[in-house]
Amino acid sequence: MNQDKTTQSEKILWQGRPAPRCYTFQYWKQALIGSLLFMVSSFWLLLAFELVDEGQPLWLLLLPLPIIVSSFIFGPMQLLIARWRWPKVFYQLTDENIYFSEGRSAQITDVTNVKIRRQGEHLASLRLDIQDARPLIIHCIEQPDQLLRLLHDHCPKLKV
Repeated sequence: MNQDKTTQSEKILWQGRPAPRCYTFQYWKQALIGSLLFMVSSFWLLLAFELVDEGQPLWLLLLPLPIIVSSFIFGPMQLLIARWRWPKVFYQLTDENIYFSEGRSAQITDVTNVKIRRQGEHLASLRLDIQDARPLIIHCIEQPDQLLRLLHDHCPKLKV
């Protein structure tokens, strides 16, 4: 994370990024279902080609096309998009603010609640509820207990 987002008076307490495999495969169930639907609709398209060759109407080819495209976009393409985004995702906690690479930030005193979703012994995603704002999600952090300890020490309103 670039230091230019922080002010000179802020002290960086923690910075990190998601674990690459966890971040990439966080939607693996969706990708699996989309892949299965993609294969079934591709088979349907092959059958439609055969039927059109035997004299059936041409519109039979058009039926599976939207399903093929949408199942690929909402299925395996999500893994590709997540892998493409991963190098650009960073998080930074200072003594005054928490910064996210997508440009969002919040004052550390506005963090009211943290919800933890464990994805392994040393891997978790954190959802930070922010007073009067949308929640911020820190995805797939390794060693999340260190960040939780810092949040607990520096956020006066925090509930875990």
